[in-house]
Amino acid sequence: MRRDQFLQLLRSIFRAREQEMPCSEFFELLPRYVDVVLAGGDPATEPLPDVAHHMAQCQECAEACEALLRVARSAE
Repeated sequence: MRRDQFLQLLRSIFRAREQEMPCSEFFELLPRYVDVVLAGGDPATEPLPDVAHHMAQCQECAEACEALLRVARSAE
């Protein structure tokens, strides 16, 4: 395991909540999250802080979000 992966794992462990958002719920909210980001808003202060937290916990979902943002930005 690389150092950056290890540090990400530690951050994830210490930021864990008693009740975490499942990936299925994340994907339901992802389009709204991307819209807020593209509009220049701060999703952490919008009604979407759980989405940001989930991405900090789940690398696969974070990568999916980044890919969707790249596609959306290229279409502008």
